[in-house]
Amino acid sequence: MMREVFQAERGKAPEIVAAFKTLTSVFEEAGYTNLRIYVDYAGPMDTVVCQWEFDSLDQYFAMERQAFVNPDENTQAMIDAMNNNAKSGYKEIYEVIQ
Repeated sequence: MMREVFQAERGKAPEIVAAFKTLTSVFEEAGYTNLRIYVDYAGPMDTVVCQWEFDSLDQYFAMERQAFVNPDENTQAMIDAMNNNAKSGYKEIYEVIQ
């Protein structure tokens, strides 16, 4: 399971959420499942978390590399939204046990 956590600039979380929403169909086509987008309820304000599952890390890294080689319009919009609206971000990778 992959989780990407972004700390948005103050008041910019909606832009990051909107960017993730543009990739929903791309993630589904890639075979990713259980896509969820979360925003903060407690803790640091303007935090956005996008979480999904996939079959293998190789599958994920192949798609990510391809996306950055020649990004389509939606992917480029997401990249721009992250670069323009996020202060920081990181990834968490988990093995799903149950």
